[in-house]
Amino acid sequence: MHDEHNGVRTRKLSSGYDIGCIYPEMMKDPFQSRDAVGTWMSLYVKEHQMETPMVVRIAHLYTTCPAMCLSYHDPEVFDPLTNEPGLKVPAYGHNAWSISMCLVQCAAHVMGEVSDDAQSEFMDYARNNIGLVDIQHPMNHEDIMDATMKYYNEDETDPLEMFLTDDEYHPLTMGHVAGFRNRALAKIDGWNADGSLQYSLEDNEVVPCTGNCRKFQDTSGYAPVPDPRTFSGLNEDMGVYDCTGLCRRWQPLQEGNEVGSLLQQEFVVPHIGKNAHTFLREPTLTLSDPEYDLRMDSLQVIEEVKITSSDKFRKSAVKVFDDKLYVRSMIQDNVRDSYAENMSFQDYLLYLYGMSMAEYDGVIQAWHEKAEHDLVRPTTVIKHWDTDMLNTFGGNPNANGPVDILARDFEAFIRVMPHPEFPSGSSCLCTTYMEFTDLYLTSNYGNSLTNIVRDAYYNIKFNFTDMTDLRDHCSNSRVWAGIHYPEALPAGEQICSGLGQLGFDYVTKMKNDSTFGDIGPYYKNDPRPICMV
Repeated sequence: MHDEHNGVRTRKLSSGYDIGCIYPEMMKDPFQSRDAVGTWMSLYVKEHQMETPMVVRIAHLYTTCPAMCLSYHDPEVFDPLTNEPGLKVPAYGHNAWSISMCLVQCAAHVMGEVSDDAQSEFMDYARNNIGLVDIQHPMNHEDIMDATMKYYNEDETDPLEMFLTDDEYHPLTMGHVAGFRNRALAKIDGWNADGSLQYSLEDNEVVPCTGNCRKFQDTSGYAPVPDPRTFSGLNEDMGVYDCTGLCRRWQPLQEGNEVGSLLQQEFVVPHIGKNAHTFLREPTLTLSDPEYDLRMDSLQVIEEVKITSSDKFRKSAVKVFDDKLYVRSMIQDNVRDSYAENMSFQDYLLYLYGMSMAEYDGVIQAWHEKAEHDLVRPTTVIKHWDTDMLNTFGGNPNANGPVDILARDFEAFIRVMPHPEFPSGSSCLCTTYMEFTDLYLTSNYGNSLTNIVRDAYYNIKFNFTDMTDLRDHCSNSRVWAGIHYPEALPAGEQICSGLGQLGFDYVTKMKNDSTFGDIGPYYKNDPRPICMV
């Protein structure tokens, strides 16, 4: 009996598939295939200008795919969502090549979480550039979806196990199982990604959206306070440098594009700190109000941006560390290069999943504090000084040095993100990267990253001493850009400290002392599997 998979004619065996016979000829090795998917997703989210919280969420959904596929295709590794024993394929599927096929199919589900168009674009990419010609739209497999939901939600195992047995636990089928499970959890993760909920001011509660639903609608009832700088009756006693009460709270900034569309910001996903599901710990409220001296602290911001306008290294660092996918890529590439001979594909997937959990929980922790403190951005404060003359950054990032501008024309070196100033989300996230990476590498390989290198913008080559040095540059770049007051940086580091340790503990338990199956772990440059049928 013969069957067709990915354009390769194979014999269907009672003992299961031969991975060498079904692994597409065009598909690269497991490391390269995972990277190809990650690179495509990175380009997609940049092109569509996703806000940082959404980027972190979609990146975590993708990183969960290989973690699920690893747990399915390994006899020991625990389920990544429960950290307990879970669904397993037979021994013939215990290999990195099956994991690789599974994760690509699962990734199609993740892009479906973004939009149908994103999913279609990704599947075209998978067919044309990865070689998975059999990758399919998830909705064409309602039988798998139903069986998967019964397995995980109702503890009814027979339908899924019968389906998988009949399909010989094919890696693409396992990718559908992982993908359906991933998307089902995404629908109840508290982000309101589908916009099915919204907040009713009249009822003072969360209610269903009945039509024209926008994704990621706020479910907490947040609204910016009236701005005493502009609202009549609120500013009679307010001097140009005085800022108390409502004046210290966050206000939307105006944004524009090259064709003249002007928009006012809204606090992006203010509800996630209260409502979003976390993996490692519940968010806390431990920070005190920094009690900024907004006159003196804003003068420091102006000076920092002035220095940046003349400093190519600072300019490059500001742009690099504003792109968290780029920062993750920089760290991951250095990990791969430094430990290529010792780190297996399976261990690499655990590394990625642990760091992603810490990063994801970090965003929620930071947003919980941001919504609580609701503090004003430096740009809002400085613009209110109106006709004061400043010598600082004038708006052209390619200019070499500051210019004289009026305070009302002040802008940060890069776009100021649509959420309150305190604490720094970037210092939080980079703290999770540092803490988790140091723990994972030191525990498994005896030492962590040193001499971290990467070419970047403005032809500047970065060389960080270690992960602490990288974290410090990541934090400081937010002050160099003029988007934070200095006190926000240690606050972000403080609230996210410990998440790296929790992520490390989680994936250490998840590994469960596995030796990665009957075939064993896969390392870089191992040969492709050979079809023995």
